[in-house]
Amino acid sequence: MISCITITQAGREPMVADAMADFARQTVVSRELLIVHDGDAGLHERLTRLADSPAMQCERAQIRVERAEPGLSLGALRNIATDRAHGEWICQWDDDDRYHPERLQLQWQAAQRERADCCFLVDQLHWFRQTGALYWDDWDSEPYPMNFVQGTLLCKRARMPRYPELRRGEDTAFTWDLLRASHDEGFVVARLRGVGWCYIYSYHGANAWDAAHHEAIAAAKHLPAARLIAQRARLAAALADYAPGLPQLSVPCGAEQWRF
Repeated sequence: MISCITITQAGREPMVADAMADFARQTVVSRELLIVHDGDAGLHERLTRLADSPAMQCERAQIRVERAEPGLSLGALRNIATDRAHGEWICQWDDDDRYHPERLQLQWQAAQRERADCCFLVDQLHWFRQTGALYWDDWDSEPYPMNFVQGTLLCKRARMPRYPELRRGEDTAFTWDLLRASHDEGFVVARLRGVGWCYIYSYHGANAWDAAHHEAIAAAKHLPAARLIAQRARLAAALADYAPGLPQLSVPCGAEQWRF
């Protein structure tokens, strides 16, 4: 089983609903989504109602909602979610991002091909919700071994280190611990390239990191026009697969603006 773990809080229910719907449509059969929050009983009831709605029901998969004590850091909440998960594999499933139906299947297959202990995506789509701008980011431009998207973790639970108890940036420190294990203990890290369309990283104004951080990533890592043109048909088809559907998107490609 793959356990997808989501940390959320009050006021983010519409985004959580989309993340739940994306989970429900995944092609991997044996899976669960564990949503952990530190909110009040009202938030717990709203999230549980969403999880129990007919649209979220799927064969051999379940969505669970659990509470944690208030005031904990994001890193501490990720550890609680990992501890409460039922699966042998853990996948980070952030509440404000979007996930193509094939996302879990693609990473799982890559991990199996490479006999890896974990798998990260090297590419992602980067969505600025307020403007509709969408970029295809390629993290292979980062120096090895950090040449992947840290938030796309799929990992054997037994091989995972603990997250540091930080309010943000916890995944970077966690990833370095993973990489140290890969060097010292034969821990194998798979890097899946060329399927950035299966994960949409979103900026909406209430993220842990501000607009300047997101804009700098898109500016430095977006695919050049020649590479993006080769992906246009696949990108269009993949974006059409998302449900709930995405609003109109504008993809810069050289001097052009593609509309989807």
